[in-house]
Amino acid sequence: MTAQFHDNFLYNDVNYSVSGISDGKLFDPNILNLEPVGTCTACWRGYVASFSLLHSILVLQNLEINLFRDDCGNLRDKKGPIINAIMPNDSQQKFSLFNNYYYDLNYRIDYTGGLLLADDFIQELYVHMGFHPAWKYKNVIELIFEDGVLINKFDHSEKMAKIRSQIVDASDKVSTSEPRTFLDTLSFVENAFDRTYKM
Repeated sequence: MTAQFHDNFLYNDVNYSVSGISDGKLFDPNILNLEPVGTCTACWRGYVASFSLLHSILVLQNLEINLFRDDCGNLRDKKGPIINAIMPNDSQQKFSLFNNYYYDLNYRIDYTGGLLLADDFIQELYVHMGFHPAWKYKNVIELIFEDGVLINKFDHSEKMAKIRSQIVDASDKVSTSEPRTFLDTLSFVENAFDRTYKM
């Protein structure tokens, strides 16, 4: 397994990782009739989304996505549809992970719930698996939305530092000589790919 590419959120000129989503999905490509295909172990979903605010309204700003068509049993690159009057670009890079790039979409997302945005990842806490949770970052803010409109924000950096300290202390006390059971491993994998959190 591999650590996954996070979605991004540009907020106050800082490019944060989206490390927590309180309710449902933040973005589902199927609403745009897109069926992404994962071609890289670091992006099983087959896409990476970038979000931002446009006058306090949540928008999908950029979308990098893999789309393919079945050509007699062979997968061929597929050009994505026009979204919000924007045509996708092909990759200009020789070794690109995606075959469709949408820039400056400003596509409104009517999300209701909270998002944890994280910045300044602590490298010592890196695990080669899933999405990294908010407590592994030094700077964490929470944005609260109602029907895609920003209604509140909170700085949770100190709270995450306390959580981080508790988790690190607890893991130091666990004996590394104890073998992990299959259920422990399964739970670890499931949690690594889950970005949900409780508000």
